[in-house]
Amino acid sequence: MTQLSGACQHEPSKLKTGINLRILFVYSLNDINSPEKPLRSPAQMQFGISYLSSLLKKHGHQTRLVVLGKILGRRNETTIETVIKEFTPHVICFTAVATEYLFISLIAGYVKKRFPHIYLVIGGPHVSLNPEESIRDSFNALCVGEGEYPALELITKLERSKSLSGISNMWFMNDSKIERNKTRPFLTELDSLPFPDREMWKEWTEEPREALYPVLLGRGCPYRCTYCSNHALRKLASGTYVRFRSPESIAEEIKDIAGTYPNAREVYLEVETIGTNINWAFELCEKLQ
Repeated sequence: MTQLSGACQHEPSKLKTGINLRILFVYSLNDINSPEKPLRSPAQMQFGISYLSSLLKKHGHQTRLVVLGKILGRRNETTIETVIKEFTPHVICFTAVATEYLFISLIAGYVKKRFPHIYLVIGGPHVSLNPEESIRDSFNALCVGEGEYPALELITKLERSKSLSGISNMWFMNDSKIERNKTRPFLTELDSLPFPDREMWKEWTEEPREALYPVLLGRGCPYRCTYCSNHALRKLASGTYVRFRSPESIAEEIKDIAGTYPNAREVYLEVETIGTNINWAFELCEKLQ
């Protein structure tokens, strides 16, 4: 395995310029179907790391996923160690909501101890809202806010053995010193992203004969409900928080699902509030006829 930085540094060891990197994504959930196939259907895929994976693949990198669960106990260590030895990743990317963060941080600590040469990065809602605490755990870096292009910039710099300093949205731990970079504006051109990587989930999904596939229509919510994190997440960056993909892109993704997955019998259109832009909603309905 090619070595990157040490556990407490954010400067990468020298890599051969232009080498494509291997990135492992770690996802956890409470409701486990079985140890071998934790997910019951494709509907349980997580969009954040799926979009990250597809963008990194588009730029020539290799990705893989491992799905863990607190209920599986020490079996999680065996699972992730097996995948690491098979895939030999240069970078491991974690994500976590608040209820999963403690578990994910413990897994990261285990990986850091067993494989100190692997570069560890974390993102997700909990980290974005609690970066000061999270950066002091076992991670080399964390992402605040949307992660696709910050992650691509990070991986590109690692690939080229460049300094990781100055990447917007990224915080780095460097010899106990924290580098806190500003956030970039919310991504407006959602169509610039490739369709989310659904293939990465197949290894971990007990696919039913007839499956439901989710399609993400946009990002952000216009409301400020106190029980939800959206009112806090919208403050992380400048620009428009509520955004939609074009109806053309959405229709094309649905066609792609129908052509790729024979067991697709239903598509779930996922968005916080589809009626926020009623003209856009009518255009989408017309495109889907």
